[in-house]
Amino acid sequence: MSPTIPEVWRSRLKQHLRERHGEDRERLSAGDFPCGQSVFIRFPDGSHVLFRFAFALADEVTGEVAVFTEHCGYHVFPAGEADVETLQCAREADSGTPIGPSA
Repeated sequence: MSPTIPEVWRSRLKQHLRERHGEDRERLSAGDFPCGQSVFIRFPDGSHVLFRFAFALADEVTGEVAVFTEHCGYHVFPAGEADVETLQCAREADSGTPIGPSA
């Protein structure tokens, strides 16, 4: 059984899915999570969190950000002064090798 998404986020999620995929769906699917995409949140106290296979939606009215993950459900955080970044793994087109310091 998957966790129930609160109503305030359900409508925002439906809007996101419609904008991204042109579909009106109630449920997420694996295709909704871009391969190699992560969400990194850094909080004012220096703590941070990283979610792989994820995307984030912000709600300025509630002052929250929700992170939806392929394997770990969803999580809602106070946005406040948090720094939210969407990271995309860069790969060389011909070799599939990651580009960057770890390559």
